[in-house]
Amino acid sequence: MKRSLLLVLFILTMLPAKAQEDEHAWWNKKHNWDGVSSWSQYFTYSPAYFGPNALPVPEIRSGLIKKRINLETRSDMHLSTGDNTFNFFLKLDVPFLDGKVAIEAFGVPFEVYKMDTITRDERAVRDRDAEGTAVGDLYISTKIQLLSDHRSWPDLMLGITLRTASGNSLGDARYTDAPGYYFDLSAGKSFKPGESLFLRPFIMFGFYVWQTNDDIHFQNDAFLYGLGVSLYQDKYEFNVKYGGYKGYLGNGDAPMVLRANAFYKWPKTHLKLSFQQGLQDFEYSTISLGAVFFFGAL
Repeated sequence: MKRSLLLVLFILTMLPAKAQEDEHAWWNKKHNWDGVSSWSQYFTYSPAYFGPNALPVPEIRSGLIKKRINLETRSDMHLSTGDNTFNFFLKLDVPFLDGKVAIEAFGVPFEVYKMDTITRDERAVRDRDAEGTAVGDLYISTKIQLLSDHRSWPDLMLGITLRTASGNSLGDARYTDAPGYYFDLSAGKSFKPGESLFLRPFIMFGFYVWQTNDDIHFQNDAFLYGLGVSLYQDKYEFNVKYGGYKGYLGNGDAPMVLRANAFYKWPKTHLKLSFQQGLQDFEYSTISLGAVFFFGAL
């Protein structure tokens, strides 16, 4: 009786493991699993082999902190041959000391995605259906205004950003389940070519680091860069930005994008329409629609 009971308990404990093994038998065969290594070792931790929100090109900043609290909310649609993703995005920016310092928090609270089988297998995705929902990483940034409103010199701003490992769905190659960080120094200056028209060119350089699953290279270090120009007045703003970063592993870690944004501005609300085209290691065309809400005095 005692032996029979132990046998039953052993079988019951083995059932979940056996069910999981059967569920992923297709994956084991497809990727020639060695039976020992973690499945995450078969992933490539680079922007070319993850979803569009895992390791995106950071915001290309223009060298100036906004002096009012602002909240941006938008929806993004990322379209590509093998992965279509829809997500919401939120960003809260809180300045202090008359715009000398600001704390920023942003991320993707929710995304829906669907991949084809070719993309699924290229990324070693574990879900055979290759579709579902995910929660993204939270970013926390400190911005410091080093110089502003100088007669001759451009505005200078330093950004220090931490990416937490709060995103899920690593098995579907949506988020890396690992931390990262980047530093950026941006510079820009506004000129007045017309009575109520302003032109602002800007440039940004920095350093971007993220953790990998490589036993030899524990992290990837990348040179971060960007530049752009804004044309704006009281009611409208248009800007074009080009940027990316370049890692040193050469495994799809050099994303490059071109961005265009249009704003229609009211005193406390700015409507925003954006388009982003991936040029390298980021095979997505992205359309975004959102709004930025401002709080406090003008």
